[in-house]
Amino acid sequence: MRTLLEGAKQVLIGGHRGCACQYEENSIAAMEEGLRQGADYLEIDIQLTKDSIPVVYHDVRLEKKTALTGYVHEHTLEELQAAVPGLCTLAEAMEWGCSHDAYFGLELKTVPLRMQAVNLKLVELMLPMIKQSGMSGQVFLFGQDYQVLRRVKQLSPGTETGLIVPFVPEDPVALMRSMDALVYLSYVYNMTPEIIRRLKENGYYVSGAILREEQWEQAAMELGVTMFESDEPGRVIKKWR
Repeated sequence: MRTLLEGAKQVLIGGHRGCACQYEENSIAAMEEGLRQGADYLEIDIQLTKDSIPVVYHDVRLEKKTALTGYVHEHTLEELQAAVPGLCTLAEAMEWGCSHDAYFGLELKTVPLRMQAVNLKLVELMLPMIKQSGMSGQVFLFGQDYQVLRRVKQLSPGTETGLIVPFVPEDPVALMRSMDALVYLSYVYNMTPEIIRRLKENGYYVSGAILREEQWEQAAMELGVTMFESDEPGRVIKKWR
């Protein structure tokens, strides 16, 4: 991922959950469509099943979009695939990504601290899988449980990470340095030109995360973020490039 970030000549636009289209979110078909629309990278969500398979799925609980109840990690892959159209495993997504030279932001979905033990196991399984697929240099793992992200760096110091920062830290640079992270992800309205300038001067990259309204897309552009994600990467690229 560092190669993509270092070589960026303009704001990078990510396809959020692949993209919002006729295909199921986070499915390989949605990822393909995201790339077809011109996304520079894809943001997808990773969780662990009951039988210890990393899968690509957003909601931590299943009631909203399926006939199942409870958390993703309380169900087997077979149960989830029967209930979720287009569900793919992380291994399948990485194999596809390698064949399409895709870059990924992999969000570790969580309910801190309820899911911490599950996610500590998740990253232990994810990291060898990513390495085996040849995708280590084309992903970064990010989330809001910093203890899990610290474990990622302990297990694989070369794996790039990003911090979801839903607040204004006293010293953003010190926070990033303390976590050995690469990407700072925050709400546009929690950032100032000075915060972004200091982060960039110290070698970090700044994401406006997911933006769905033109006013916030414009704000991100004016602030000078490195990257942000959209449900409609094609529209955003046409509008701002």
